[in-house]
This record gives sequence, structure tokens and C-alpha cells, in this order.
Amino acid sequence: MAEKSKILVLGGTGYIGKFIIEASAKAGHPTFALIRESTVSHPEKSKLIESFKTSGVTLLYVCIFQSLYIFT
Repeated sequence: MAEKSKILVLGGTGYIGKFIIEASAKAGHPTFALIRESTVSHPEKSKLIESFKTSGVTLLYVCIFQSLYIFT
């Protein structure tokens, strides 16, 4: 059986991104979502992030400070 493609979604908590993440996870692809650390404290988006976690999505947190990107 062929290995599933790894999927990285930027903007996963946005309107379109959340559907892409959901479809990718349901299809069995290893799915990664790039999430801003500040988004976690947003009430609506924190629920969405929790649903990503329960779907097996790997969250990659990023801190955006001016034009410097720091991945954790």
C-alpha cells in the first residue's frame, strides 16, 4: 500500500483552512497545521484547535514578531 502524503496547512484556523485540515485528516494523511501562538487564546479558534488535536492533526506553533518567524 502506498504511503500517504504529508500535508502542511498554513491558515488552518481560517474559513477555508479548517475544511482542508478536516478533509486531510479524514483521508488519513499525516496532517500538520501551522498555528500562531496568539490564536490559541482566541475563544472560538481554541475550540477549533482542540478539534484538530482530537483528529490527530499535529500542531506547529509559530510566533510572528515583525518579519521574524520562530518555530516551536
